[in-house]
Amino acid sequence: MKTKKYFFLILLILPMFFSCKFLDYDLTEAFHRLMKVELRAQGIEFITTNAAVNSIGAEDEYDVLIITDIHFGNENKGINGPRREDEWFAKLNTVNTQTGKSLMDTTKFVICLGDIAEHGLESETLAYKAAIVDVFEAKGISVFNVVGNHDLYNSGWTQWSNNLYPGTSFYKFETPSFSWYFLDSASGTLGGFQYEEMDKTMSKDPKDKLVFTHIPLYAENHQYFVMQNTDERNKIINTCAKYFTKKFVDGHTHVKRTSNFGKFTEHNIPGFLSKYGYAVLHVNEKNKITELNVHYY
Repeated sequence: MKTKKYFFLILLILPMFFSCKFLDYDLTEAFHRLMKVELRAQGIEFITTNAAVNSIGAEDEYDVLIITDIHFGNENKGINGPRREDEWFAKLNTVNTQTGKSLMDTTKFVICLGDIAEHGLESETLAYKAAIVDVFEAKGISVFNVVGNHDLYNSGWTQWSNNLYPGTSFYKFETPSFSWYFLDSASGTLGGFQYEEMDKTMSKDPKDKLVFTHIPLYAENHQYFVMQNTDERNKIINTCAKYFTKKFVDGHTHVKRTSNFGKFTEHNIPGFLSKYGYAVLHVNEKNKITELNVHYY
């Protein structure tokens, strides 16, 4: 009886697997990731030469823009609307009458939390660079990137790492009062080696920490779009709490969610394409304060 049940289930699922839309994501990638996290995140890289980061002083206040789930290649598909980057940049350039400055004026750098390319294709990554990265870089604003699960489709890791700054998926940099950590969770796990490296590096780092990745830890107890290994998740939460993490920021769910872990807060940022959402992280280096607010354009 069970055999017959599974046979009919397979018959129902097979048409979806072999549909044109499904094949766009590369059938082999659906069942087996050719580029595992252990091969991508072989060691944490310390970013020390970024001009925007190095210009930040101990007395400074500034903004960091955070975007996620850009999904170039999935616009106009019914689920998501048309691209509206022009509207976003118009909003960023609007001058605040009280301060006399726009968000574009006060932003030191941008963080993108992954799923940049819907199908992992280089053409999609290059479209993201032209529409978003190049605009910021023309203003001297760096864009730091995190790899997402969609970016790995069609064996997209190589082109992602070749085209996007800083070219690695596991890295950190420091400002006067904070350490900024970027993790590779695109395969749904950090993997043992990356976790051990993160734990070891954080244990020797006395600064308050801000952590960024694609797939959430908890996301208000979301049952699917989070790290599925609860033992691994608990270890990450414990390490972050023990070593002075203040914020853990991620994407993937496309909606705003906030989870309080006592010592730190997880902020799940809404999708840039599907929800037209983004976040502004206001940083006060002197008082060691960070405040994150979600906005929609």
